[in-house]
Order: sequence, then structure tokens, then C-alpha cells
Amino acid sequence: MSLSTVSRRSFVSGSIAFGFAAATTPVNAASVASVLRGDALKWNGTVIDLDPLKKYYRGKFGKGIWTAKKGLNKRGVELVNALQAAGSDGLEPRDYISALPKNIQSLSGKDLAAAELYLSQAFWKFGRDLSAGRTTPAVSEPDIIISRKKTDVKGWLSLANKRGPEKVIAALRPPHPQYFALRKALARAKGAKARQIIVNMERWRWLPRGLGKKHVLVNQAAFEVRTVSSGKTIDRRRVVVGKPYHKTPMFSHTIQYADFNPTWTVPRSIAGNEILPKLRKDPSYLERNNYKVHTSWKADAPVMNPHLVDWSAVNGKKFPYKIVQQPGDNNALGQVKIMFPNKFNVYLHDTQSKSLFSKSARAFSHGCIRVEKPLEFAEKVFGSRALSQSKIRKILANPQTQRVHLKKPVPVHLTYFTAWVEGGKVKYHKDVYGRDKLVSNLLFGRA
Repeated sequence: MSLSTVSRRSFVSGSIAFGFAAATTPVNAASVASVLRGDALKWNGTVIDLDPLKKYYRGKFGKGIWTAKKGLNKRGVELVNALQAAGSDGLEPRDYISALPKNIQSLSGKDLAAAELYLSQAFWKFGRDLSAGRTTPAVSEPDIIISRKKTDVKGWLSLANKRGPEKVIAALRPPHPQYFALRKALARAKGAKARQIIVNMERWRWLPRGLGKKHVLVNQAAFEVRTVSSGKTIDRRRVVVGKPYHKTPMFSHTIQYADFNPTWTVPRSIAGNEILPKLRKDPSYLERNNYKVHTSWKADAPVMNPHLVDWSAVNGKKFPYKIVQQPGDNNALGQVKIMFPNKFNVYLHDTQSKSLFSKSARAFSHGCIRVEKPLEFAEKVFGSRALSQSKIRKILANPQTQRVHLKKPVPVHLTYFTAWVEGGKVKYHKDVYGRDKLVSNLLFGRA
């Protein structure tokens, strides 16, 4: 069967039955050196990419890992069995071993050498997909930033030769407890729910293997933020995230500081689309709401008188002035914003719109993350020794903006999980941004 014609829709049930025993001859394959030439090798209707494999095999004098003088050895049988079980991780066995012939135990010579290389390619591709994910929407989605993890083909093959492929595969699997909980749930799920679980397992592969001994995880689909320390959730609270047309981005960063009594620099888009129409009706709007307007976006641009501007002539799409709301009771960011400087200019902050936290679906912001009871949240992030509630009250007593730096930055992960296991049961969340559909199309193809 051609790889190009294999459907990924059989993601759980797909398997390839071989039913063979390991060859008993020594672990010396027919030398792969005879076929390890050029950049690629066509074999049994597939293409083997030789470049990633050369570094390992050229140092082994052509000796194989998976094959004996005739057919598969113990390592080879172990690998094929592991790849046949790829469905337990939401991956498709046929993506890795569809070209493996059923008569492999009778192969010899160059055919056997090619089979050796084919299995090594299958091993590293499976390891790559298992540890880093099959794909990343970061290629086409500007609001998703995911760095592709690097693969160590030579190192993986060396370890597989020494310890066996199953131990290497187990080590490459994402270490996060939620991944294993979803993997367990997948064994019982069917149809659309199984696909949703697989999509979310894929997202765990994108995340760093180490989230941080202490870290903050925002789940946009669940409208919540968790603070985790030494594997335990020490704080969990509601958040408001971006509207569907102002999606909160997905990326990982580090929280570096918090601004108390913050100012709010109004983004150009909000200034042009939302504030400008109000200014055309009433230039005093800025003064009444504690805003100052600057002559330009330069750092040293002076403050100007809004009554001297003909707002009807200002271009909303290229809004030329910088508007900054000063600290105070009506500041849009409330009493605190928690910063992890990034190109999207999003952060965690307080809000004046407290009533939104009582709603079940909370996608109302322009992309930033509004946090329920943010002063309590700040204490959890910084630690009560560094930033107790009494210290926070003293800081807030000063009406000016005050910045408090973390001694050690705390990793923050802006994620999107529509399936989350709690108490052994999967809780499914609505795909408010359509990101499940995006990933599902990448994994399974369009329905």
C-alpha cells in the first residue's frame, strides 16, 4: 500500500499484523553499507531518507540494529510491535511501517539492508512525532508560536541498540501527567471524542518537556489559570481571554515582573477603532477617563491638549497619537498587571469588569488575560515571603506605578486544551477559537 494513500482516519484501530518470531542468527545484518549511498533510497514503494541515518551507520561498519543475517532480530521484533501499538498514543501505525513486507523474515542481502534502514527511519520518525508532535499550526497561524523540538537520530539509534527501542520510546513520550491521563482515556474513547483527545495529546507534545518546577498554565479553552509548584496545583482561578476575533495567542515565556497601579497604553487598533469615535463626539472623553494623549508613539513624545486636535480628520487605521490611561480607580488594567514581555503585548491583569467572571464562557478581551482576584494570584506567583498581601497593600497605597521584579522568573504557558482529565474523567471544553478543527485537519485530513 502506498504511503500517500493511507488514511489517518483509522487512528486507533489501524494495525498491521505480521506475526513473526525473532531470527536466532547473530545480530549482524547484511551490511547496510551496500545501500547507504546517495541522499535517498527507493524501496518497496517508499523512499528512505538516508541523510539522517548516515551518521549512525557509518560509525558501525554497516552493522544493523533490527536485523540478523536473515530477517528481524529481537530488537527488530520489539520495534515493530511498538510501532504497531502507535495508536495508543493517537498516532497511526501505517505512517511508519506500511511498507514493511510480511515476508521480511525471508529477506536477505540488499533487501534486508534496506529493511534495516527503513525500520531506523520508522523509529526516528515515530520518536519525532511522539516527542515533538506530528505538526505545528505555528507554520500558518500567526497567533501560535511553537518551536519545533530537535531530533537526535544518531543518539536515539545508539540508545535503541543498547537498551532496546521500547525504553527509548518510553523516554521520548511527553512526561506530563495530563498526557498519560489522556492516553489512558483514549483507550476507552471512540469517534469524535477520540479525535478530540488525540488533538489535545498533540498539544502536550508541543510544550516543553519541563514546564518549570513552579509555573503558570493558562488554559484558554477552559477560561482558567493554574499555578503549579512541584507538580501540585497550588492555585486555580477563572480568567477572561480574547474574543474569537481577538484570540489570545499560544506560546511559552517567563513572568518577569508585576506593575502595581499600572498605566495602560492603548493599542493603536483600540485607539483607532474604539476611542476615536468617542473623541469625535466628545474630546473631553480622555480627561474624564484619566487618559493622556501624546504627540506620537516615540518614548519621549510630549503630552498634548486633546481639544486642539481635529479628531474628525484623524485616520483610525493609522492612528498617530499614543494614548495612555493613568493609574487610578477607573484604569482598564485595575490594580496590577503581571508581565512576560512579548511581541503580542499580552499579559495577565486585573479588570474593572468583575461581572464577566460569573459567566461560563469568558472570551471577551482584546487578547490579554484578565484574572479573577489578581492580587491573590500575584501572591501565589511571587510567593508570600516575597509578596504577601500586606506588602501588596503598602505598594498600592502609593498612587504611582511601582514595579516589582521576580528574583527568579516563573515560566508561563498560554495553552489551549479542550480535553482535560480531572478525577479520572475527561472534561470537554468548547472549541471557542476553532483550533481543534485546525489541528484535526492537519492530523486526519479534512472530512
